Amino acid sequence: MSDVFVYVVNQNGKPLMPCTPAKARKLLRDQRATVLKRTPFTIKLLWDCEEHVQDITVGIDKGSHVTGFSCVGNGQVLLSGEIHHRLDVKEKMDGRRLHRRSRRNRLWYRPARFSNRGASKRSGRLPPSIKTNVEEIIRVIRRLPLPISDIVIEDVQVDIARINDPTLAGSRYQDPTRLDENVRMACLMRDGYQCQHCKKKQVRLEAHHIQFREHGGKDTLANVLTLCDDCHHQVHQGKIQIHVIGVGGHLDQIAQRTMQGKNHLYATLGARTPLSMLYGYQTATWRKAQDLPKEHDVDALCLATYATGELVPYQRERFFSIRFRPRQTRRQYLDVPQKGKGRVKYQVNEQLGGFHKGDIVRVKGRFVKQINSIYANGYLAFPRVKGEPATARPKDCCLLERGRTIIWERNPRQDRQT
Repeated sequence: MSDVFVYVVNQNGKPLMPCTPAKARKLLRDQRATVLKRTPFTIKLLWDCEEHVQDITVGIDKGSHVTGFSCVGNGQVLLSGEIHHRLDVKEKMDGRRLHRRSRRNRLWYRPARFSNRGASKRSGRLPPSIKTNVEEIIRVIRRLPLPISDIVIEDVQVDIARINDPTLAGSRYQDPTRLDENVRMACLMRDGYQCQHCKKKQVRLEAHHIQFREHGGKDTLANVLTLCDDCHHQVHQGKIQIHVIGVGGHLDQIAQRTMQGKNHLYATLGARTPLSMLYGYQTATWRKAQDLPKEHDVDALCLATYATGELVPYQRERFFSIRFRPRQTRRQYLDVPQKGKGRVKYQVNEQLGGFHKGDIVRVKGRFVKQINSIYANGYLAFPRVKGEPATARPKDCCLLERGRTIIWERNPRQDRQT
């Protein structure tokens, strides 16, 4: 148990405050607790204990590919991580549709059925790719081994109501001598994160006032333009003349970028725990005020501490990378028939020696691996890692956990202290 904290749940599975590894070791030694999960390491108490817990706030930085979260309590980060979403759902749905269409074309003697997709037309239905993305966040948050009291989630990057009226009041951390972060981010989004003079990307970008502020220019979206650092300096030195305007149908573009599944996410998480929302520009302002790096878990930390203004040290001692493994498949046969065999089943070996795909095992007493597939030659296959076995016989494996669909991995990068 190398974790700084060991997470604890009571007899009923309700999360409690974490404890130290030394205390957890004594509880396990005295048989007053059992191991519930290996990652993150969680123990379950075997007696009815007092439920004295503190307030823990979870910040969620929602993303399409990666979502960051950070659990903050007692002035420190108790648990943080990045949720790496599945990106193969749309591809699988497209393949499923093509195979279904191919089967229907072969059944030429049956009448066409164009109106039998009632499930896809029902009210409130979410596309599978969007629903999967949202449900992955819900599953992880609900399984956090901590007593969550509040959830703060990032809604959208900019506040539409304040784009052309930066004087609107609101609680925010902001340098009054700096361009309003809401307008700056809206400007970068509108221009596609590209310099509008030299067309460069992946460089330092700044929001340039078309009419300088000393000449009466305002901090509005119509008066700012995205320029790289070099072009910005040359404009102020008089070497470059800019003859463009900054506005152009941006309000509709922002509305179109909002995810369809956000209402489902808010309603589901908010049904059990109080939930509040912040804008992305507020997160960016608070992060820059603390001089923190741009990471998903950092944005989540800023979301969790924005309302209180608490300065919580950023660390990755309890950081996990989370990914998902699909357990079931509708696929029954391989795409192409094999010569002399015809149609061959997709999954021939569902179990071997009591092991199934997805099980966590200890190989040869040293390596902790997850079973990816089961070969017909009697071997279990694992993800390929240099210096570790890629296959093993069942007799060389010891079962640690039955198949999991949520995979927690310790961060391979070094912890960063600020």
